[in-house]
Amino acid sequence: MLNSLISLNKIYQQNPEQILFVEGDVKLTAKNFASNMMAYIKQHHHEKKVIGIFANNSIDWAIAECGLSATNNIFVPLPRFFSDEQLSAVIINSKLDLIYTDKTNFDRIKKLFDKTLLFLKNSKNTFVMPLNNIHKRIIYTSGTTGSPKGVIQTDIQINFIVKLLINHFKVNKGDVYFSLLPISTLLEQITSIHSVLETSSKTIFDPKISNQIFNLKNNFIKKVIKKKTSILCLTPTLLEALINFYEMFPSYLLLIRFKAITVGGSKCSLNLLERAKKLKLPVIEGYGLSEACSVVAVNDLDKPKLGSVGKPLPGVSVKIIKNEIVIQSKSLMEGYLGSKKRLNKKFYTGDLGFIDKEGYLTVSGRKDEIIALKNGRSINPSWIKQLITKSLKIDEVYVFCNNEGKLAIAVKNYSNNNFKKLKKKIDLVVPEYARPERIYFINSIFLRKNKLLNSNGKVIKQKLYHTINSNLNIQKGKNDIL
Repeated sequence: MLNSLISLNKIYQQNPEQILFVEGDVKLTAKNFASNMMAYIKQHHHEKKVIGIFANNSIDWAIAECGLSATNNIFVPLPRFFSDEQLSAVIINSKLDLIYTDKTNFDRIKKLFDKTLLFLKNSKNTFVMPLNNIHKRIIYTSGTTGSPKGVIQTDIQINFIVKLLINHFKVNKGDVYFSLLPISTLLEQITSIHSVLETSSKTIFDPKISNQIFNLKNNFIKKVIKKKTSILCLTPTLLEALINFYEMFPSYLLLIRFKAITVGGSKCSLNLLERAKKLKLPVIEGYGLSEACSVVAVNDLDKPKLGSVGKPLPGVSVKIIKNEIVIQSKSLMEGYLGSKKRLNKKFYTGDLGFIDKEGYLTVSGRKDEIIALKNGRSINPSWIKQLITKSLKIDEVYVFCNNEGKLAIAVKNYSNNNFKKLKKKIDLVVPEYARPERIYFINSIFLRKNKLLNSNGKVIKQKLYHTINSNLNIQKGKNDIL
């Protein structure tokens, strides 16, 4: 059973009026939250089905998730950012029996799956703690190819990671978490729901903001500040928006209550981390993957090391085998849905990295990204990216081979899109044999239009490269603004 539900039962008994979740004018107490959960427990307690949720980040989502997690049904969070094709693949792969949704998303998911119901109405049932159940959920990731893959996690892994994160960030009753990232991701479920239930802290839901996660402007930050937020989970893109806001309006720095701003999902540039440090924002980088219950390593609050993803969490063993990050931990998944392959207690991540003398882990790239150049040399694109971002203070650079067989880079949001000037600067920091021959300038509009962002706002690199290589028109010039 999830320890968060055991904790909820204690709060329900000892402090039922404790406010746990806020959404707009709604302030939900432990008593009302637990009572509303009972609608799902009563409805599904004696079943063993596969039940999904497809909805906005919201209190209703949290109630349904916890209610279903207290039964022996398998729970499947369905990402709203998935395409209809991806959702259909998940529905078939997971063998869903039922989907719960909200009014906003009902029409879309109903077209794909007929057995779709609106969230159950509020209940005034007395909360009765269920007997021990074995909880299991399937987390779908789009990966680098866009093909959904089901990761099986249970209460064992989730309980283990929740406890570690609470201890690491010293989460307590006074903390306020603002839910921004898609709640279909396991990390957001852990931070916005289960950590809250175990610590009696509070989560703020605002669907109007979280629904626009890939298009957010700086104005969302004022709401985050107004709610006296102490903990945030961000992607590098959202962190950049946060930093830009504080640099434009430094007076708001006086209102900061942040204890921790964690950033992950993709590598954060040193330039961005240094800007955050200058503003005295408590930004810390971490590393994880769904297969290891979302978190493997994270920097310390008091002693972060810029450029690294911190030290592995206690009880999480990380080894470097032939330059590859290999994990051994209680947090490792049961396996992939439909796969008979066993983990053998170790998981080879496919990520390249190293651990320094102080025990800090640095992720340097992907094992499968090595590029063989025409000149006979092989390079890791992450090395080229690091040289460029560190020396030229460019936040996002993507290195790949274009369909002409030339080494190319795609640069996001570069100030003047001047090919010649940028090429001269790159030639000063990159060895001659590894210098890119083509430069493409990309922006957020291009990425959104071509659906090149995943759940964390991270660019799906292989899809980006395919999009660039498939567009014959942009192959004509020596530099291209996309």
